[in-house]
Amino acid sequence: MDQLFPRPPRRMKQPTKDQLRAQLVQAASEIERLQGALANRWWRRLARRLRRQEVRHG
Repeated sequence: MDQLFPRPPRRMKQPTKDQLRAQLVQAASEIERLQGALANRWWRRLARRLRRQEVRHG
């Protein structure tokens, strides 16, 4: 049955500060992990390239 005075739509509750902090910590650790993985790959590629050049010129 329709209400005479319909309720306004319910607002979504904001997450608590603790939940936001936990998400921030999780995101920061993921960023650090990905940056570390990218840095490792970069150095490996450079080292491989240098080794190949040494073999050719050595």
